[in-house]
Amino acid sequence: MSMQTLFRGRARGAFTLVELLVVIAIIGTLVGLLLPAVQAAREAARRSSCSSKMKQMGLAIQNHASAKQDTLPYNKDQAICGNGNSTTGAKEFKLSNDGAWSWVFMALPFMEENAIYNQFDQSLNTYDTSKTPSNLSLAAKPLKNFLCPSNTAMDPVRTGQAASYFNWNGYTFGASDYTGSLGHVWAGWHDCGAVPGFTDPENKGRFNKGQNPGTPWVNGECWDEQVNYNGVFKQVGPRKLGDIQDGQSRTIAVFENMHWRGGNGAIFDYGNQADCAWINPNGVVDSLLKPLNNTNPAWQQGAGDQRCHGWSSNHPNGGHALRADGSVGYFNENMDHWVRYCLATARGKESQNE
Repeated sequence: MSMQTLFRGRARGAFTLVELLVVIAIIGTLVGLLLPAVQAAREAARRSSCSSKMKQMGLAIQNHASAKQDTLPYNKDQAICGNGNSTTGAKEFKLSNDGAWSWVFMALPFMEENAIYNQFDQSLNTYDTSKTPSNLSLAAKPLKNFLCPSNTAMDPVRTGQAASYFNWNGYTFGASDYTGSLGHVWAGWHDCGAVPGFTDPENKGRFNKGQNPGTPWVNGECWDEQVNYNGVFKQVGPRKLGDIQDGQSRTIAVFENMHWRGGNGAIFDYGNQADCAWINPNGVVDSLLKPLNNTNPAWQQGAGDQRCHGWSSNHPNGGHALRADGSVGYFNENMDHWVRYCLATARGKESQNE
């Protein structure tokens, strides 16, 4: 066989340039069709993981109440205000200037986090670094059960964090993507005045600012005003599971919160705030006054104003919330304001009107 004949035989078995281009085009089309399905499957897995984490929170909250005479895990903070109160959080809990403990911290022993809980020196109430490990280094540890798998844009350990309602010195702390519900209130560092009031179906104006007992104004740092919170948690101080009068299956206890920075002119800013830490009592509670995934720049108070962040997630079209009975639901971001109000309040008695 001549070399020419051999060359021709091999040439007939090779792909032409056109054939290669067709194959590449087909592969590209298949990848384009499969990629959304793969991404959807990954998000479904993240949503499932998020729901599972919240169920663990619900179990911890219920077990805490069972072990502590119906008392839910709660925030310990100073709660000092200038109205002459003799009772303050600092006095009630024997806290120093830097002392603050969140409800998340109190729930740790009921979430198989005894190891880190027992290492904290609660007698210090400060971030004194003279001891090893120090409270400061322990608070910098991320807690896997309080990090949403869909929040891939933010580091689980964040700098510039506040330690309490009063202490904004800027620390490096482990973050939390979940917050306890204060109810439907306008309150201190969680007061977003840019969110307009709404009229409820019974025309009682319960969405309007300062409407008590509907949507009251609460000074979060005052001990004697804590009773005005209408949610499952208070800014500071204990609450009992029995205080939930609307039915535990009808009341949101904990919800996803990405702590987005919010308004920046006409552009929504997805950056994080300084109150994301799980150790910070102020960072693990928020008001459900604000709509789910509230990215409307008109309903923000400017860049870096933490009062307008709230119920939010990176899941499509909605977010999770843990009900007080321990069940988890996925809620649409376009839910009616009245529905969100009813879910937020623990003792609004809306169910009696149904």
